[in-house]
Amino acid sequence: MDEKDSSSSFKSGLTWRSVLAILFSSLVLLPINLYLSLVAGVGIAGAAVYLTAILFSEITLIFGSKLTEQELYVIYMMAGIAAGSPVFISWVYRQYYATSFITYSFIDPFTKKPIPEVLPSWWVPKHLNPEVRSFVSLPWLIPMLIAILQYGVFWIVQEVALTMISAQIFLEEENLPFPFASVNAQLISTLAERPRDKMYVFSTSAVVSIVIGLVMYGIPTLASGLFNVQLQFIPFPWIDFTTGYYGIEKILPGAMFGIATDPLSFLGAMLLPLDLLAYMLIGSIVVWIFGNWFFLNVSKSIFPEWVSEWKPGMSLQLIWQRSVLRVWTFPQIGFMLALAISTFFTGYKSFIRAFRSLTSRKGSSREAYFYSFRTLILMYVGATLASIILFQYLVPDFPFWLTVIWIFGVGFLSTVAAVRARGEAMASVSIPYMWQSAVLISGYPKIDAWLISPVIPGSSAPSWVEAIKTAKLTNTDPRDFFKAYYITVFLYHIFSFIYVLFLWQIAPIPSSVYPYTLISWPIQAIQDSMWYTRQILGKPMVLIFSFVLMLIIGTLGTLA
Repeated sequence: MDEKDSSSSFKSGLTWRSVLAILFSSLVLLPINLYLSLVAGVGIAGAAVYLTAILFSEITLIFGSKLTEQELYVIYMMAGIAAGSPVFISWVYRQYYATSFITYSFIDPFTKKPIPEVLPSWWVPKHLNPEVRSFVSLPWLIPMLIAILQYGVFWIVQEVALTMISAQIFLEEENLPFPFASVNAQLISTLAERPRDKMYVFSTSAVVSIVIGLVMYGIPTLASGLFNVQLQFIPFPWIDFTTGYYGIEKILPGAMFGIATDPLSFLGAMLLPLDLLAYMLIGSIVVWIFGNWFFLNVSKSIFPEWVSEWKPGMSLQLIWQRSVLRVWTFPQIGFMLALAISTFFTGYKSFIRAFRSLTSRKGSSREAYFYSFRTLILMYVGATLASIILFQYLVPDFPFWLTVIWIFGVGFLSTVAAVRARGEAMASVSIPYMWQSAVLISGYPKIDAWLISPVIPGSSAPSWVEAIKTAKLTNTDPRDFFKAYYITVFLYHIFSFIYVLFLWQIAPIPSSVYPYTLISWPIQAIQDSMWYTRQILGKPMVLIFSFVLMLIIGTLGTLA
């Protein structure tokens, strides 16, 4: 599909019909997604996109006024968000964490008290009764207001500003392909125009996907939720070749290897160049096979925690979790920073042109969907500073200089790297445990800095820039994405509050009524407590070495 250059060709897709579809997704599909996540640990946010788009496409066709391509764009982009954001479940987890016997077994090293006794009242109310299953009370007001302000206001303003700046750089100036944007646009166009040949392919693919999904996810989920029976025909999300008779651990202890079984894991690769796929494969092998093995068997002194924790017979999932925590957290930060620096140096001309375009009064693209450069800078800096000020007010002893450097420096650079990775390779790249790493590096001894952070940019900017690309391919006004997103956020907050409270009133969470939480929430509580009690150590020199190494590799690759 050709990308339209003139803003005059853009049409609005934000109509009462598309808003009604978003409402349907949040009203009907969000509770289903929430319930399945509590019962079986699976969600339908991805399926909600297609279900809502197809359902409303068929309904409007019956009434003789089919959805436009632009309306389908809005539905396609927002239905999954509306169905997949039961945000208030995190408040239930906070109450569980504050009252669980698991967390009472962890001692805060600073105060020498059990963790629940030192949790601040701005994070969770004091003296909670686990039998009272409600957060409709005054003690919950302050924690909720703080969270909504941080992540419902400051984060959104910050992310919108970064998205618009990134779109000008990577769409308008560098013109990165964002391969999946074309796939989204083709699907939207097919549902809107319904050409016979494409609809045949679409319908056939849908039937095949339904069968695969039923066998892989549907039957196991129903068997587990209704009969408490573990029934699995096809291993998911992967076939684990890490351990067992054919396990790679017999040759390379510490390594992990598996083959994904969900077809979606492979479909995206069909859109990427072969050389890029080769680089990605080599990188994965170097890190997860040889890297894990090397630090377990050769350089044992660098990551002694990894050496002590690894045991023969550990599954792929467990090795991934432990190796990320013990080995790869700080190297990944260094790698991302090096990628961002390389992006600036290799594409500095594009950055200059982008900022000139944003500051210029000319340019149809800016007038179509960008705020002015001054407004974007004010949005980004203002929201970020407001978030930092709120954080420092709640955690006054945390080093202010580190907060500023980490959020404005590391956060911005990681966003640039993540958007480029999405635009070139469809890769979802992010720094794991980014704020936890900052707390470890700071040496800050109290628990409060673990419980809240300034809003960290970049988690959604890559996919949002891709959404702007899709908007242009479907002749949709890109501003509709942001307008629809604001509506979606409002709706899922309302319905998340209602449905989480309703399910919580039915039975405690976790409990046997929601069996997946009996497994996942204690594990999450243990992992959180390990961070809070400093059982995971910071390694600044590893970060610096990783940064320098990747910068050298990137420079050599550019020169070659």
